[in-house]
Amino acid sequence: MKSNLIKLLPFALLGAMVATICDANHVFTEALSYPNPFLFGQAAFVFPGFVIAFLFMGLNYLFAPSFFPKAAKNVESTSAGSFDAFVENLLFFMMVYLLSGFGNHEPELLSIIFYGSFLIRLAFTYERMFILLFAIILGIGGMVVEGAMTQFDLVHYRQPEIFGVPYWLGGVYMHGALALREGMRYFVYKNK
Repeated sequence: MKSNLIKLLPFALLGAMVATICDANHVFTEALSYPNPFLFGQAAFVFPGFVIAFLFMGLNYLFAPSFFPKAAKNVESTSAGSFDAFVENLLFFMMVYLLSGFGNHEPELLSIIFYGSFLIRLAFTYERMFILLFAIILGIGGMVVEGAMTQFDLVHYRQPEIFGVPYWLGGVYMHGALALREGMRYFVYKNK
C-alpha cells in the first residue's frame, strides 16, 4: 500500500497541473470566478487543492474494488495500463474540460454533450459496471464538493443550476473517471 501511495504522487501532480490549466480557461471564459484571485484570476488554493483532490480520487480508486459489488468486475481496471491509453483519455478529458469553459453560455447543450458522450464512451469501454459506478460517485462527489465551495464563497459559477454549480459539471467529472482509471493503471498499477 505504501508503494501505491508513492506512485500516486506523480499522478496527482500531473493531474493538478492539467486541471489548473483547464481551470484557468474557466476563469478566462468567465465560467467561474474566484472572490480573491491570486494569479491568472485563480485563487491561491487552486493548484494545492487539485493535488489533494487527485490524491483523494486516487485513494478512492484504490479502495473502490473492495466496496463495489462482485458484478462490477475490475480485473483489467486494476492491472497495468499503457501510456497511449493514458494520453488518449487524458486528452479527451482535457477537451471536455476546456469545452465546458468555451461553451458555458449553453449549459443545457453542454449537459447533453457531456452525459451523452460519456454514455457512448461507456458502451465501448471495458468493465463498464465498475467504471460506471466510479464515474457516478465521482460526478456526484465532485458536484457536492464544488457546491460546498460555492457555499463558503470560495468560487462562483456563472450559471449555477444545482447547489451552486452547473449540471454539466457532473459530466466533466464522469469523463474524468475514465482518465483517472487509465492514469491509475499507468502510474500506480504498472509496476505493482
